[in-house]
Amino acid sequence: MTTEHPTKQHSKMSWYQNPAVLYSVIVLLLAGVVYLIVQNWQLEHKTSQERSILHTKVRQNQLANDRQQLTLTMKAFVWAVRNAMLQNKTGEINEYFNTLVKNRGVKEVLLVDSAGKIMISTNKKNQDMPFTNRFPAYLLQKQDIYFNNKMPYELSAPVTAPNKRLGTLVMFYTPATILPDSLAISTASKSQ
Repeated sequence: MTTEHPTKQHSKMSWYQNPAVLYSVIVLLLAGVVYLIVQNWQLEHKTSQERSILHTKVRQNQLANDRQQLTLTMKAFVWAVRNAMLQNKTGEINEYFNTLVKNRGVKEVLLVDSAGKIMISTNKKNQDMPFTNRFPAYLLQKQDIYFNNKMPYELSAPVTAPNKRLGTLVMFYTPATILPDSLAISTASKSQ
């Protein structure tokens, strides 16, 4: 007669039926998920910071480029307007203005006489009225080409003869956006 030990009658438990192993696997999976969530958050945060830095650099470069290009344009434009004023050719100045305002970004161009009255404007409603009624007086007080980066950009340049000031050339310019609107809006909302 053979007698079997009662311990051998029980079959061995498989690994997934052992609660300690099962809990260990669940804990490891949860730890892995938490690790991946934290890594994802850190990556998104780093990407957001890099994007913000890039947007700032793009805006700074655009401003520097706009300032350089518009200042050079004003310098050349003042000479053309000066020559036409000395020859008393206001029709020619008006043609210059109408041609310039057709370019993207140029909102308005004005020629203000030395007394502060608008002689010629691309917006005909502004002609023959005092400049300071509609625009800031500091634009007429500059002794060199002036650039202000508020939107729209404000530019002014004195138009001078050898021994007197003939007037002031003023231009308002809205720059083209380099960044897509959705990126510019998201950056602006984050900075507020």
